[in-house]
Amino acid sequence: MTTKTKVEKTKDLYEDMRNWILRGQYLRGARLPTEAELASRYELSRSATRQVIAQLKTEGLVASRQGSGLFVVARPTTALDAPNFVNNFSDLIALFDFRLLIETESAALAASKRNDSDIERIEEKSRILRRVNQNGGQGTQEDFDFHVQIAKTSGNKFLLSSVLALQTGVIFSVKLGQKTSDLPRILQSKQVTEEHNDIIEAIRQADEAKARAAMQRHIESSLSRILHGQP
Repeated sequence: MTTKTKVEKTKDLYEDMRNWILRGQYLRGARLPTEAELASRYELSRSATRQVIAQLKTEGLVASRQGSGLFVVARPTTALDAPNFVNNFSDLIALFDFRLLIETESAALAASKRNDSDIERIEEKSRILRRVNQNGGQGTQEDFDFHVQIAKTSGNKFLLSSVLALQTGVIFSVKLGQKTSDLPRILQSKQVTEEHNDIIEAIRQADEAKARAAMQRHIESSLSRILHGQP
């Protein structure tokens, strides 16, 4: 595996933070991870992390509040800002049905078109999620970033747009699963890691059928973890 340079890591941090805001993963007024958390997560120095934050401040996207941390102050308004994207149980089931249609094919296409750099990017998203979980974080945005990276690897802009359009509902469902599941957080994290690894390995092997099946198992298991805690 190729070790990323400082410049590449800094670019990844900038692009990820900007996308978290532009895509609505962190809404206006939301508190972002701390400078220390970001530095650890992306394996960067504090000074490099501060440079990225300074750039986002210059763009008017974030602001620091004395003693409180870093917050989102602006982002484009989209239809996905609606707070009730998933209103009820039927919406939740419909969301996962749609994910099965879209993301299984996204994984299959990714398996057919991936290169070594693509695999490294997907693995990096998975590593970032594991680090967040190990540090006690929820990792909802990081989990979504993993799925977005697979859609990018598919090379199909319509699939990518479809996955991005699901972000509010997907993040809501992940948070719901963490709140309702009877499984300890560490066990949930272990299951997700194993499922992600299966997807990555299938894509690495360029096995479309295996990638499709691995993604299907992951999405079905995600729904099961949510429903497991329901009465």
